[in-house]
Amino acid sequence: MKKYRSLFKRYPEQKNEDVFAFFPFDGNIESWEAPYEKLAKIASPENWSFSRLEIKEKYKNQSLPILTSYLNYTFLRIQELNFIVYSDEEDKAAFNTGLQTRQGKDIFALFFRNKQSKERDQCDWTFFAFVDSYSEKLNFYPETPKIATYIEDANDLVFDTKLEIDTNLGHIVEKNMDRLPVALRENPRIAITSITGAVQFLRNRIVRNYKVAIPHWYENKIQLLLPLVISNDDNIADLALVVDKDKDRKFYRGKTVLSMDQAYIDARLITRPDSDWLNP
Repeated sequence: MKKYRSLFKRYPEQKNEDVFAFFPFDGNIESWEAPYEKLAKIASPENWSFSRLEIKEKYKNQSLPILTSYLNYTFLRIQELNFIVYSDEEDKAAFNTGLQTRQGKDIFALFFRNKQSKERDQCDWTFFAFVDSYSEKLNFYPETPKIATYIEDANDLVFDTKLEIDTNLGHIVEKNMDRLPVALRENPRIAITSITGAVQFLRNRIVRNYKVAIPHWYENKIQLLLPLVISNDDNIADLALVVDKDKDRKFYRGKTVLSMDQAYIDARLITRPDSDWLNP
C-alpha cells in the first residue's frame, strides 16, 4: 500500500499526493478544525489545548493543537504497522484512533476513496466520520481496526536510577538554543552550567517518584522525557530532556531538549501523561 507523510494537510504548500485524506468542512460556518471538534465531543473529556500563556500564543490560531497532532502521529504509526483496514472493495478505509468514548468504546476514523484524486490533484481519501464500536458502519470492514502499539519491553517505561545520564550539551546549546529560557540564549556558557545543574537534580526526583520519567515515541523506539528546572524557583519545568537508554553500555544519552508543548504532544501519543510536571 502507498505510504503517506501525514493524515491531513498540515501546511498549504504540502502536496496532496503526500496526504492521506481531505477533511471536509463548511467554510461559511465552520473552521478547518470542525471535524476534530466533533471527535473531541464524542471522546472521553480531555484538555486538547494548552494553558500556559506563552504556549497558547504559539497556537493562537488553533483550538485543538494537541488533538490534531495526536491524530496525525497516531495515523503514521498505524500506517507503519499496516493496521489500516480496508473494505473488500477497497473503496472504504478505517483506523482505530486510540481514543475512547465516555462509555469506554473505541473510536474509529472512517474514510471513502476519492476516485477522481489523480484527475483533480486531490487527496486519495476523504474523511467520512468518527464512530464508536457500536456503529453499523464498521460492518463494511472484514475486521475491527486494531489500536496502535508502541511498547515491546515494559522495562523501557521505567528510568533505571542505577544508570548515569551523559548529556549532549554541545548539541543542546548549539542546535536548540531557541528552546532555552530567554535569559540563557545569549550566553552558552551559563546555559551549559544551568543545564548541567538541572540534570544533577533529576536522579533524586525520579527516585522519589518514578512517574517523573515519561515515555515518548521517537525514531521507532521508546525514549524518556525528564523535567529540567532551570530558571524557575517553584519547581516548574522549563524544558523536557530526552534520554535514550544505551542497553549495551548501560547509561542514558541525554540527546536533546524539547519545549513543553513539544514534549506533551510527543508523550500524549502513547498515553495521557499522569505527571506533576508535564501538563497541557
